[in-house]
This record gives sequence, structure tokens and C-alpha cells, in this order.
Amino acid sequence: MNFSTRLNIFLRSFFLQTGWNYMKFQNLGLTFVMMPFLKEVYRDDKDALPSVLQRYLEIFNTQPVMASFCFGALAKQEEAVAKAESLTKFKEKVTEWSSIKKGLSITTASIGDRLFWGTLKPLTLLLALLAWLMLGVNFFELELPQHIPLAYAISAGALAFFAFNAVSLFVKWQGIRISYDADEKSCFGLTRFDWNKTIYNAKRFGIVLAVGMILFGIYHYLKDLQDIDVHFVARAIVVLFCVMISFVTRKLRIPNMYLYLAAVAVFNIVCYL
Repeated sequence: MNFSTRLNIFLRSFFLQTGWNYMKFQNLGLTFVMMPFLKEVYRDDKDALPSVLQRYLEIFNTQPVMASFCFGALAKQEEAVAKAESLTKFKEKVTEWSSIKKGLSITTASIGDRLFWGTLKPLTLLLALLAWLMLGVNFFELELPQHIPLAYAISAGALAFFAFNAVSLFVKWQGIRISYDADEKSCFGLTRFDWNKTIYNAKRFGIVLAVGMILFGIYHYLKDLQDIDVHFVARAIVVLFCVMISFVTRKLRIPNMYLYLAAVAVFNIVCYL
């Protein structure tokens, strides 16, 4: 795959979600992304292109950033399909292509959801809040200053935006190259990275950051209090209880959605005490 084709796939990958539908999910986006490559591979056999597109228009769904690993792997396998010398070999390569498409989309979806939606999104939000605190915008105050400099207001969002997209763009660009150059033994380059360790470390860093800001907020709230605020203590206990119970539910493999629903109910009750 030359640089221009890779760049074309990379740019088109931003439109993967375009045409998303409930029947086949990202199939239209996948076809759009891969179209320049397919035209190049089948430039001498344009009559084969319609049947090739039918394969790409089947069900496809994965995490948008990690989808880059699918693009490179499918491109590599498509070249093998196009070079098949017999009908038997052709059917064999198409079957392999379908298996790669299905298996890799599930794998990248699992990694991407945990890494980008479950870890990086909340972490960049915490970084944005930390930036506000460092700039003197103390959101722990009951009333924020009436005049916050525009640069301060924008900086937090800009930090979160650029931090998230710096990682996303790097994975998008490198994923295409790595998966195209790798083979099935390395799961098309996915095994080159210790995704679980990366997710684990990022989550622990986020927890430390969140706990640090919570402790700062508690200190800021209590430093000038003469009497104990029963309502504050009750709410703090509920928060800590929910944090602790989340670890228990995780060990027991209980979906956290039930914990969130219970927490909402408890918080509503406590707020009206």
C-alpha cells in the first residue's frame, strides 16, 4: 500500500459513521473508506468490483478509532483475493477475508470501547477539570466568579479535545500501516501492544487524579467550617460507599449499570433528607 492510498483511507476513515444504520451498522462507511483501495486493486478487472462491494456492504460494526486495524488487514487480504489463481483458491481467500472482517471487528470493538470510551474520554475530562483548577477557576465554590477570562474557559475544553484526538489520530494512522504489514499470527498487529496494561494504567491514573481533586474539594469545603455539616457528611459517605461497592460488583461480574441506577435512586433520596 503506497502512501497516497494510505492517506486516502485515513482521511475517509473520519466518515466511517456516515450512513450508520440499524440493519448493517457501518457497512456504508466501510465501503466508502475502502473504495479508493478497491479501485486500485481491481483497476484491470472493473467487472469484478460490484461483487467485491457486496462483501463490504455486509454487516460491519466496530469502534471508529480502532477500525483502522480492520482497514489495513482487509486491504492486505483483499490483495490475496484478487491474486487468486483458481476458483477454489478464490473461495478460500474470500472465506478467510470474511473471517478476518468478523473476528477483527469484534476484537477492535472490545479494545476500543474500553480504551477510548471507557478510559480516555473520562481521563481527558479529568485533565480539563485539573486545568481549570490550575488556572484558578475553583469550581468547588458555591458561586463561580462572574467574570472568567475567555482563555480560561476555552483552555479546559481545548486540552481535553487535543489530548483525546492526539491519541486517536496516532492510532488511526499507525493502525492502517501496522495491520497491513502484519499477519494473522500477530492478530494483524494488535498483539504488538499490551492494550490491557495500557487501559489498566490509564484507569489507575484517572482514579488517582479523581481522588486527588475530591480530597482537594473536601479540604476546600471544610477548612472554614466551624460546625459539622451533617448533609455534607452523609453525601460524602454515600459517594465513598458507591465507589467501594463498584469494586465489589466488578469482582462479582455484576453489570455496573445496576449500580448506577441504584446510586441515582440513593442520591435523590439523600438530597431530600
